[in-house]
Amino acid sequence: MIEITKDLLVGVPIIDEQHKGIIDRLNSITAMGFKSFSKEENEKTIEFLGNYIDSHFKDEEELHLQTNYPKYEWHKALHADFHADFQKLKDDYHKNGTSVQLTTKLQSFIIDWFIKHIKTIDVQFGKYYNEQNINNIPQ
Repeated sequence: MIEITKDLLVGVPIIDEQHKGIIDRLNSITAMGFKSFSKEENEKTIEFLGNYIDSHFKDEEELHLQTNYPKYEWHKALHADFHADFQKLKDDYHKNGTSVQLTTKLQSFIIDWFIKHIKTIDVQFGKYYNEQNINNIPQ
C-alpha cells in the first residue's frame, strides 16, 4: 500500500491530484491482485491505467510547454520510455494472459517507476513551477 506522503507531492495541484488517482488505483490493484479479477476486469484495469497515465503525461507536458519548462524534452522522453515499457507489458498480457509473474512485474514496474519518477523528476518541475510563481494557469 502506497501512502501519499509529503515527498510525493510536487506542489502543482492538478498534477498532485492525478498522482493521487494513479496511486489509489494501484493500491486497489495491489490489494486485490489481478488474479482475483475476471479477464474482463483485468482488461479494464490495464486499459484504465494506460489511458489514465497517457492523459496524465499529456496534461503534465502541456503544463511544461505553458511554463517554458527548460527540461521539457528530457521529461517527455522519460514519459515515452515508460509508455514503451508499459506497452511491452500489455502485449505480454494480451499474448499470455494473467500470471502471478506478469501481475507482479506490472505492479512493481508501475509502482517503482511512478514513485521514483514523482520523487526525483516531477518534483523538479514542481519546484520550477512554484519558483516561477505562475498563478494564471488553469488548474
